[in-house]
Amino acid sequence: MTEENEKNSHINKAQFNLSLEINEEGEYLDSVSKKSTLLELLAQQENIEIIKQNIVSDKVFKIEGNEGVFEFFYLLKGRIKYLDNDKILNPGDYITIRNLKQQIYFKTLSEVDLIYVTNTPIFSNKQEEIKSLLELNEEIEARDQQTRDHCRRLQDLSRRTGEELNLSQDKLFSLIFASFLHDIGKANVPVEILQKPAKLSPEEWSIVKKHPEKGKKMILEHMTSSFFERVADIILQHHENYDGTGYPHGLAGDEIMIEAQILSVVDSYDAMSHRRPYQEAKNRKEVLAEIKRCKGQQFAPKVVDAFLKAEERFIAEGINPQELI
Repeated sequence: MTEENEKNSHINKAQFNLSLEINEEGEYLDSVSKKSTLLELLAQQENIEIIKQNIVSDKVFKIEGNEGVFEFFYLLKGRIKYLDNDKILNPGDYITIRNLKQQIYFKTLSEVDLIYVTNTPIFSNKQEEIKSLLELNEEIEARDQQTRDHCRRLQDLSRRTGEELNLSQDKLFSLIFASFLHDIGKANVPVEILQKPAKLSPEEWSIVKKHPEKGKKMILEHMTSSFFERVADIILQHHENYDGTGYPHGLAGDEIMIEAQILSVVDSYDAMSHRRPYQEAKNRKEVLAEIKRCKGQQFAPKVVDAFLKAEERFIAEGINPQELI
């Protein structure tokens, strides 16, 4: 080797900082999880991150890139559906994204494992987002078990109603998050009011009625992603009535976001279907009769029609609304 070649060899070795790491299954640099997903950071080098993600069955997830962003997803296990054209992806299939300027949505048809490679570090942002969601969930659980269970139940039926209305995927995704977080503002309502077994006094009721505004504020304080701005607005409006008699702003008709119109119906359905400190649960026939009676008043007519179809399919699948947790 000439002196010049040897010099270049030393430069190349220093430049690439050669190293070898062998890791066993279950080892990772960092991880974060919530009920529906687990992310494990397997490797990183400057701006490159390699992440393994597990997602439970029947969950919608989104991919959002940006100019200059490269992302690669390799499906290890399970099946997913691309919601724009219903294409099914199986193990061994993969997705490559370059300079994506809009969000795209997929749905898991079974439990899924995938490898995610990106040239833009995202793990720490995802970690903070999930931790913030868990903190909000803990706020709900710490105050009232009944409220927590109620929030979990709303997600599925809200999504089904939105699908009946052919909502865009971005609105469906916002609706799913808002359904779970819609009562987060009740974390600031005293427990003795939430669990009072009698009719609330005017003063107590005025405190309860502030929970949509407090909920919006809490979401904006906890969540930094612009995506959650729409979620916060849905939460703010979920007690507005179609005829303008709701709160906090007395909005009417299409002044109310369609996601909030859906949440209003599903929220009432679930509340009537389950026992509360101040009321016994109604049977399904009674609940549906009340929903229909309030069509055009409390509830948007087209939303009621869509909800009734979604609820019928819900029940046909053998799901009892009074047992679902």
